[in-house]
Parts: sequence; C-alpha cells; structure tokens
Amino acid sequence: MENYYVNFSNETDRTWTMAVYQEFPDSVGLDTVAWKKTTVPHSGYSGVTWMNYYNVAIADYRQLKPLGVYTASQALETELGQEWEIIFENGVQQLRHIGALSTDLGDHIVIHNNSGLTANPGVGMSGRGSAYKRDILSNASAQFKVTPTYYAALFRDVELGEVISSNIEVGPIQLQFSQGTNVANVTAIRTGDSIELACVYART
Repeated sequence: MENYYVNFSNETDRTWTMAVYQEFPDSVGLDTVAWKKTTVPHSGYSGVTWMNYYNVAIADYRQLKPLGVYTASQALETELGQEWEIIFENGVQQLRHIGALSTDLGDHIVIHNNSGLTANPGVGMSGRGSAYKRDILSNASAQFKVTPTYYAALFRDVELGEVISSNIEVGPIQLQFSQGTNVANVTAIRTGDSIELACVYART
C-alpha cells in the first residue's frame, strides 16, 4: 500500500475548505461525497493523506442541508473482486463478507442487501466511504466498478460525507497521479475577480 498526499496552499484573501472526492465513471446512480477535507485560512497551508486500500461501508443518510450527508455506521477493509452482504443482526444492519467474485468482475465490489430493510451501501478507501447508493431495497444489490477518479475542489463549508454537487465554489480539478508521483501540491490563487487552482505533482 502506498501513501498519497494532497497539499493545499491558500494564497487568496479568504478561508477555504479543500475537499478531495472520488467519482466512479463506470458505475451509475452513485452519490459522490466529500471524502477528505482540510480548512485553510488565507495565506495558510495544510493537506490530506490516504493509503490505497479499499473499504465497503454502510451509512445513515440525513437531509439537513440542501444536500444530504452520509454518516458511515460501518466501514470494513476489503479488496477488489469481493462480494459482501448487509444483514440485520443484534439490532443493527452490518456487513458480512461472502467471498470472491468471478474473475471477470475483478475490479468490482458487490454488496447484497439481505437485511430486510432499505440500506445505503457504499465503497471507499483508507477507512472512509467515498460513494454510496441510496435506499437499496432488501433483496436487491449494489454493484460498484471501482475505478476511482480523484478530484479536488474548494468549498465555503462542507462536511465529510456530504454529497458533492452545487456546493463546489472553485474547481474541481482532476488529480492525476502518474509516472510514480504520489503528491499533489494544489494552490489557490486569486487572479483579478476569480480564484484559480493550480496543481504540481511530486514524489515523496
């Protein structure tokens, strides 16, 4: 497993929250959520980090703002090509591993809802869910093709687990770690009446 870093330098005149999120372009009907975040004052510097191991998750969903927020009730480490189920045991929904999928689904994770209740299954990385399917009925399944694309964006205010949509203020920019890089240095710069994001990659 490798560590990845997104460093944020705020060279503007106001405080920003930078959030990193993942999209799964080959999976439909997912809610993408704020996965990593840091808040930086003007002329400040901070960052987020993660390791590239995968998780399955189940979450509670609440609509307290214009956009909903997922709060994970369980997140377990997994690998690609695995099959899980949600069961109802000891008064609560929980995840249980079933086994490996067929070889042609090696980049998928499948979660079956066998709990008797609706559920919000998700997948993520480094201990936190990053994308969920909302209100999956009992005896139905959620299939995730886990080919994440990473983005960074600026927000006035965002919670971890909050759905990514019109709450983005600046960006997003796609984070493309390539040729052995594992560090993205993101800088917010004020240019006239606009704020722009620039990114330079490096290796630790």
